[in-house]
Amino acid sequence: MKIAELLQALSEGQVQYVLVGGMAVQLHGFMRSTFDIDLVLAMNDENLVRFIDVAKRFGLIPSIPVPIDSLRNASQIEQWHREVGQAGKPRSGCSQKGMLAFALREPQIGGGVVDILVRPEVPFEQLMQNAMVGGLFAQQVWIASIDDLLTMKRVANRPKDQLDIAALEKIKRGEDPNA
Repeated sequence: MKIAELLQALSEGQVQYVLVGGMAVQLHGFMRSTFDIDLVLAMNDENLVRFIDVAKRFGLIPSIPVPIDSLRNASQIEQWHREVGQAGKPRSGCSQKGMLAFALREPQIGGGVVDILVRPEVPFEQLMQNAMVGGLFAQQVWIASIDDLLTMKRVANRPKDQLDIAALEKIKRGEDPNA
């Protein structure tokens, strides 16, 4: 999966999304590696149908053994979120306490991964309102604001998030995050 082709398909498919995670941090100016694409989608049925259509065209499949259309089942996602959160440990395709991301991957070994954050700390509407439009592989993309990324990174608080927080704070102060 080429990221540029996926972004173009999302744009052509009129999918409403905001890019978050490591790739968004990169686009704000911090050079760091990332191996997946993290998106927050408008979780209305029409938008999810458009997204799922694009994902199917790219051959993306859920990391957990469920149909991709499960992404449209709000009650199922809520149940996974509660169950995994109560169990205290993530299951494959989920992250941290409760299912926070619906992971899609290419079927081949080493294939690309797209994580859909289904319970973001910052709601889609706020992310979209604060987002900036940026360019990535000649595509216009909606990128989460530095402040919204900071909120999300502080909640996740993994070692890589702590590095991103420090870099994003430098960017806010006008400093070089890569120095």
